Amino acid sequence: MSTTETAAPRRIDWLGFLSRYGTIISLVVLIVIFSLGRPEVFPSVRNMFNILNQISILGIIALGLTVCLVVGLFDLSIGAMATFGGYFAARFLMEMDSDSVWAVAFVILSVLALAMLIGMINGALTSYLGISPIVETLAMSFIVTGVILGVSGGRTVNSSDIPMAFQVIGQGRIWGIPAPVLILIGTVFVLWLFLEHTQWGRNMYAIGGNREAARLSGISFQKYALIAMAIGAGCAALGGLVAGANLGVGRPQGVGETYLLNAFVAVFIGASTLKPGRFHVLGTAVGVLLIGVINNGLSTMGVATFWQYIVQGTILILALISASVNSVRRA
Repeated sequence: MSTTETAAPRRIDWLGFLSRYGTIISLVVLIVIFSLGRPEVFPSVRNMFNILNQISILGIIALGLTVCLVVGLFDLSIGAMATFGGYFAARFLMEMDSDSVWAVAFVILSVLALAMLIGMINGALTSYLGISPIVETLAMSFIVTGVILGVSGGRTVNSSDIPMAFQVIGQGRIWGIPAPVLILIGTVFVLWLFLEHTQWGRNMYAIGGNREAARLSGISFQKYALIAMAIGAGCAALGGLVAGANLGVGRPQGVGETYLLNAFVAVFIGASTLKPGRFHVLGTAVGVLLIGVINNGLSTMGVATFWQYIVQGTILILALISASVNSVRRA
């Protein structure tokens, strides 16, 4: 009898394949459908840049939220922090009354530093005192909103009071690429490098995977909670700052709130992409792009706005089901 055994044919794990690549497949299918539906508009290079420009602010905010969720912390203050970044950058520049590029750079860095300080306060309250991050960050959003309204008196900073050196951040182009898109790409690269290729990032994933095991390994949850929440708040303020520069005004309300829910949607859709059940930067980028394609494609085809919410919700539910099924199979 031959000792050579016939190898059994290898079966394709379709469920595992779909759980990893289903979101990307959905993105490709939607692009094809919209391209066939409006071939003269949707697939054009101009519209592709338009989509990227539209999602840039949401993407910056969602990427910061991703870092928070990696360590298991929800941040509901990102909407208020986005408004904070846009308003106070415009307000400080109005008070300084300077068109200098250095003045603009100083204000931007100052606003981002203040935002990250607020994020660190969130991290300290949730990690050292054990307060629920959902409740604490919701309370912080009320405080930040109240401060903005109190300082502003409800008045918007007009475009005539904001130097062009600041507005170019949201309206300018470099090599034909909109500045917000370049800022988004830079944010994706920096946070991907941080989470995937530094010891700090690996420690954050360890905390998110099993906080108690990470503690026993000598990884301080308190330390990384401060870092994660600071990054989340800083990205939210940066996104609001870009939004303010894009609009050319400093609005004291109604800016960041429009991105809050979509940021969570993008991050959770991303958690079912490539690495099911794990929050990661590239997944969030895919989630944000998917939202942008849905909104732009349906608008291009003249579909009623309410369908955008229905399609987004349906894809999110499918993504969560996919991630859940994959987690059960691994257990």
